[in-house]
Amino acid sequence: MANSKAPVTRESIDRLCALADLSLPGERRDALVAPFGGLVAAANELSRKMAEANRRGVLPITRFPER
Repeated sequence: MANSKAPVTRESIDRLCALADLSLPGERRDALVAPFGGLVAAANELSRKMAEANRRGVLPITRFPER
């Protein structure tokens, strides 16, 4: 299960593969933990930075047209 110290674990990769019906061998799943963990950590850091009050005006609000 993911926690603040390890945002991606072998167990979360196993769950993701099961949900995606993706049959990867164990060694390939193990190899995904570190890169995915790095991506999640970087995304979380960016999210924290963009949520700061002094950055709220940096990005425009994006609206998608209704269909």
